[in-house]
Amino acid sequence: MIAKSRKFVLLFSGLLIISFTVNSLNVRVGENSTVLANLDYEKDEVSTIQDIPLLRHLEDYMNSEINQELQDYEIAGVTVSVVQDGEMIFSKGYGYADYSYTSPVIADETLFRLGSISKTFTAVAAMQLVELGLLDLDENVNTYLTVFKIPDTFTEPITLRHLLTHTAGFEVSTSAVLHESYEAMLSLEQELITYMPDRVRPPGELTGYSNYGSSLVGYIVQEIAGKPYFDYMEENITLPLEMNSTTCRQQLPSELQADMSSAYFDYDHPGFYEYFSLYPAGGFTSSATDMAKFMMMLLNNGTYNNVTILEESSVQEMFSDQYTVHPDIPSVGLGVYETDYRNAHIIGHGGDTIFFHSNMMLFPDENFGLFISYNSRTGIFGMSRFISGLMESFYYFNRVVEPVENFRQRASMFTGTYVSTRRYYSEKNNVAMLFWSQYYSANISVSKGYLQIAGLDDIDFVEIAPYFFVERTGTMDLSLFFKTNENGKITHMYTSWQTAITTYEKIHPSYINTNLQLGLLILMGTISLISLSMWGIDSFFRWKKGKERGNTLHSMTKIWLIGFLTTAIITVSLLMKINHETIVLSTETSSAFQSILFLPYLSIAFIIGNMLFTFFAWFGVFNQDRKPYWNLATRIQYTALTVFSMLYIIFPIYWNFFIF
Repeated sequence: MIAKSRKFVLLFSGLLIISFTVNSLNVRVGENSTVLANLDYEKDEVSTIQDIPLLRHLEDYMNSEINQELQDYEIAGVTVSVVQDGEMIFSKGYGYADYSYTSPVIADETLFRLGSISKTFTAVAAMQLVELGLLDLDENVNTYLTVFKIPDTFTEPITLRHLLTHTAGFEVSTSAVLHESYEAMLSLEQELITYMPDRVRPPGELTGYSNYGSSLVGYIVQEIAGKPYFDYMEENITLPLEMNSTTCRQQLPSELQADMSSAYFDYDHPGFYEYFSLYPAGGFTSSATDMAKFMMMLLNNGTYNNVTILEESSVQEMFSDQYTVHPDIPSVGLGVYETDYRNAHIIGHGGDTIFFHSNMMLFPDENFGLFISYNSRTGIFGMSRFISGLMESFYYFNRVVEPVENFRQRASMFTGTYVSTRRYYSEKNNVAMLFWSQYYSANISVSKGYLQIAGLDDIDFVEIAPYFFVERTGTMDLSLFFKTNENGKITHMYTSWQTAITTYEKIHPSYINTNLQLGLLILMGTISLISLSMWGIDSFFRWKKGKERGNTLHSMTKIWLIGFLTTAIITVSLLMKINHETIVLSTETSSAFQSILFLPYLSIAFIIGNMLFTFFAWFGVFNQDRKPYWNLATRIQYTALTVFSMLYIIFPIYWNFFIF
């Protein structure tokens, strides 16, 4: 029981942390840092990070803001490094690195876990092998796999480019990812085989952030290089760059163990050392000054201290737009992604475990880079505030907002619930599935023609170009973009603060409005029971009194109506079952509901028959004496049921069941 409880806490904590992590920008919308008023500089339209005189303002900001965060969020320790023009211009540790609060964080000694920044290291390794001609970005990855293969679920094969841009089309792997002991982990090969996720869409179609995909890249590097992943990374990246305090080994080398920062839930509650089973995606450990060397290498097109790790063309390929959805939505590169914000062009990667939260932000236009890492779970809040405040302090932003002419009329098109592609597509009853779908969703509503997102209070979005929305005051650099299918229906949403690396799919209404389905099922069941009871009682008394039974046509009218009610009940019941088992998207009606698609058409046949029989009943059609069928009360009842059946047809139309 204790083991299960700890497993649940790990899962919940991990998903909660991940749910707050949007990217390396971590925009904290609508909230300014408390230290902004202390900065004595002027903003103008050409402000960039280079305009900070002698770094004084930047250092003032860091010292004031980070020390305040340590208090506000009970964070134990933080480490920072800043580089510009090929030099490390600032590095500093804040707070403490051990449980006893006697060892301070030291920027060039204390080690922090990097989380998903590890993906950039893995991408560099892959690009090195591409340069040597041993790998091809656009070759089927199964070409490089010998022990196992990725299933040919779709015609299009998965390539390295797909893996490095998170467009391979995988659902989330069921791997636990984080463990408390080294012994609990499988080998990387067994991990990839055992927890291989399903392919749920053709590659290249949409992004879906994937630890599995990034780790598959690391495994391919290991296979093609002919040596363990750890050895390759040391021999070809960390040692040449003299990153002597950096390792991707899950069991730290003995010479680094004393420098490892402790992990904290918060200031008073220590955590534990986390083992990352998919380590090419999140297993690196480093110091702030080592990360400065890595940033300088990338900013200098692959070379640091006269050592070339990558060719310039490879770095530019990594930094280039590999997956783009809209010119004003930041794009995805190879192992990195854009987080352009407030007139700044930013490339980098964020990284989170349960306890450590890190960001690597590169400003290529200014040849400037910043790395920051927190050793406490609550550091996710501090990091968000730090980076948002940094951008608002040193980068000017203001836009003129001119809505499209009919924006108020169009706004309702975009409402609904959108769920991230970074999720499970099966096993909805699993508690993990419920967490993922809850924390990776966005609810869009309309107020006075403006879109609002649940959780972003008092922030309105207005459409300024078809399907493109911005924050309506023009003071916040926040935007939304909605994609449509060939029929013009809204299918996906992207946000500027989560970049194109995060795709939100619009959920089909059947997944949301379960009460409507349940209510309709109860109503139809009640009507069916009452109708059958009344007709049964009427038949019994007619038999007792020795009256003749109605003719065949009279009986057929009731049988036909019972057929409609039966079909409708089965349709709604199956819909509820399907809805309970999987998240259904607006684009998936024909596939998700294929088992019941014929039933609405059958309902139409029954409804048309009901309408004809109602007409026959009132006017005595086919009766020899032309008298109406039944008595007045029965005719009224039958007519009411026919009208109900006509109204029911709205239900399958609303759920898009009719595929023409």
